[in-house]
Amino acid sequence: MRFIVCMVLAFYSLSALAQVDKILQSQLVKMSEQNQEIRQSLSQYASGDVPAALQSVATEIDNLHTQTLKEIIRLYGWPSKQQVEEEGVQATFLLIKHSKDLALQQDMLPLIIQSYLDKEGIAGQDVAQFTDNVSIKLGKKQVFGTQAEFISGKVIFAPIENQDSVDQLRAQMSMPSLAEYKKTLELFYGVIEPNDNESL
Repeated sequence: MRFIVCMVLAFYSLSALAQVDKILQSQLVKMSEQNQEIRQSLSQYASGDVPAALQSVATEIDNLHTQTLKEIIRLYGWPSKQQVEEEGVQATFLLIKHSKDLALQQDMLPLIIQSYLDKEGIAGQDVAQFTDNVSIKLGKKQVFGTQAEFISGKVIFAPIENQDSVDQLRAQMSMPSLAEYKKTLELFYGVIEPNDNESL
C-alpha cells in the first residue's frame, strides 16, 4: 500500500513538473524584464547621482531576484531550453550576469558554458564576456580578452591568461581574433580612422 501511495505521489509530482514549464518560463522572463527596467531607470542618472530611494529599490529587487533564482536552480537545476525555451534560458543568464552574488556567478559559470555548448540560446560572446568579468572579479586573468580600457589614447587589455592561444579560444566562441577586436575598439575610440578598404 505504501509503495502504491509513493507511486501516485511521484506521478502527480511529475505531472506538476510537466505543467510548470510555461509558468517557470514566464517567471524568469518577468524577472528579467524587471531587471532591465530598473537598470534603465538607473542609467538615466550620472554615477553617484542616483537617488537613494531608487538605489534602495534596485538593491532590494536584485537581492530578491538572486534569492528566487537560487531557489529555482535548487529545485530544477540550470533551466534548459527544453524546460523554458531559449527565452527562458536567456532570461536566466541575464539575471545571473547582473547578480551581485559573485559566488553564485562562479558556481553557475560551468553550467552557462555548457548551455552555450548545447546551443540553448546564449551567444558565445556573451559567455566570453561573463567569463572574463567573473575571472577579473576573482582577481584572476581574463580568458577571452574581452575586457579592455581606453587609457591615455591607447586600448589596454586587462591581463590575459594563455595569450598565445586566446585566438583559438575566441574562435570557439564565434568571436574575431584579438587583433581584429583591438582594431574595432581603436576605430570606436578614434585612435585610427577607417580607410576605403575597411568596414566597421
